[in-house]
Amino acid sequence: MSKMNPLVLIEEIYNEHYAYLRNFLIGLTKSDVIADDIIQDFFTKILVSPSVVTEVKYMRSWLITGVKNTLLDYYKKKKPELFQNENIIETLLVDNYTPEVSATINNELETILGKLSTTEKAIIIAKEYYGYDYNEISDLLNIPVSTIKSIVFRMRKRMIKVR
Repeated sequence: MSKMNPLVLIEEIYNEHYAYLRNFLIGLTKSDVIADDIIQDFFTKILVSPSVVTEVKYMRSWLITGVKNTLLDYYKKKKPELFQNENIIETLLVDNYTPEVSATINNELETILGKLSTTEKAIIIAKEYYGYDYNEISDLLNIPVSTIKSIVFRMRKRMIKVR
C-alpha cells in the first residue's frame, strides 16, 4: 500500500468532514461565522505539521477533539472574562427564567453552582442552557455519557428542591 501525500490527505479529510464539523460547531456556538473560523484555524494548524494525520486512528473523534480545543482557545482569546468570572455561569442559567423567578432562586442557585466543579458547571450549562444532548456533551468534554447523565440528574434534583 502506497503512502498518500499528507497534504492531499488533509484536503480529502477537509472535504469529507467539513459539513459534519461545521454542524457540530454551529450547535455549540450558534454562529456559522465562528464555526467557519474555527474549522479554518484548526486545519491551518494541521497544515503546519501535515504528517500528524497519517497517524490518526479514529478520524472523526480526533477532528472533534481538535475543533473543540480550537474553539476553547478562541473563547479564551476573544472572551477571557468567561473563564475568569464564574458569576457569568449563574447568569446564563438564570436568564432562562422570568425576572420574578430569577430573583427568588438567585441565591439558592449561586449556592448550588458554587459547590460544583468547573466541569460540572460546563455540563449543566451545555445541557440546560444550550440544550445539547448527552452525546454532544460527551464529545465536547470527553466524558462518558453515563457520567454526564449522573451529574445532570443530581443537579436537577438539587434544583427541584430549590424551587
